[in-house]
Formats: sequence, C-alpha cells, structure tokens
Amino acid sequence: MTRIDKLLEKAAGEFKRIEGKLSNQGFVAKAPAAVIEKERAKQAEYQRDIEKLTEQKAELANLEG
Repeated sequence: MTRIDKLLEKAAGEFKRIEGKLSNQGFVAKAPAAVIEKERAKQAEYQRDIEKLTEQKAELANLEG
C-alpha cells in the first residue's frame, strides 16, 4: 500500500502546485490562454488520478480486511 500512498502524495502535491499557479492573479494575467488551459487540463488529470488512487486504496483496505 505504500506505493499507492506515494503516488497519492505526488499527485496531491502537483495538484496543489498547479492550484497555486492558477490562483496567482499575476500568473493568470500574464500567461497566454493556451498555457492556462494546459495547466487546467493537468490539474484535472491529477484530480482524476487522486480519485482513482483513493478508490484503489479503499479496495485494498477492504481486501486486507
């Protein structure tokens, strides 16, 4: 289960990093729209990864009883 925890930690860290960028008004004001859209897409991908890994972790916990 440590592998899933490590992947979850990495995905959560990347999600927060991108969230920080997108909440920075200076970045949003200066960055081209394509860059902002790319960051939003990456953020959505990390969100999906977090959800999948959380489900897998719960399934493993149920199997281990």
